[in-house]
Amino acid sequence: MDSIICSMKIRFSEKSLCLATSADRLMQFDYEGSSFLVEHYKDILNINEKNLKSEMLVFKNIIGDNIKDFNFIKENLNKKVFPNLYLMVQVAITLPISSATSERSFSAMRRINTYLRSTMNQDRFSNLSILHIEKDIEIPIEQILKIFIDKNKRKMKL
Repeated sequence: MDSIICSMKIRFSEKSLCLATSADRLMQFDYEGSSFLVEHYKDILNINEKNLKSEMLVFKNIIGDNIKDFNFIKENLNKKVFPNLYLMVQVAITLPISSATSERSFSAMRRINTYLRSTMNQDRFSNLSILHIEKDIEIPIEQILKIFIDKNKRKMKL
């Protein structure tokens, strides 16, 4: 347990833990608990703090007991009605909480760019990297083959 705690302290800085906690509190529409995140992004996103606090209070009353239902929140969080809250929620759901994904991406690129493949152009390398990193997404092979065949048909000369 001690080694896990030590690894967590090394892996995550105090600032990233505060951001993660604050993002979680924002998704519960708790203004006071999300103040660290708001302070961090208010100037970048031109957030009006007083309006944000009001928007959070109104939206929390609208959703009531559906606070954990992300689809309900997504349907009811209108950009025109709650502009400040909408921006902050966008930030909160897109924050990377850890660097594991980017580390996996670099590992994948290292596996792809071997000595034999080091001369490939950037577009091919990027496309191969995306295919490898996102390999859990199913690709409709028949559809891709049909597109490829249609684009590369050789015209018969008579």
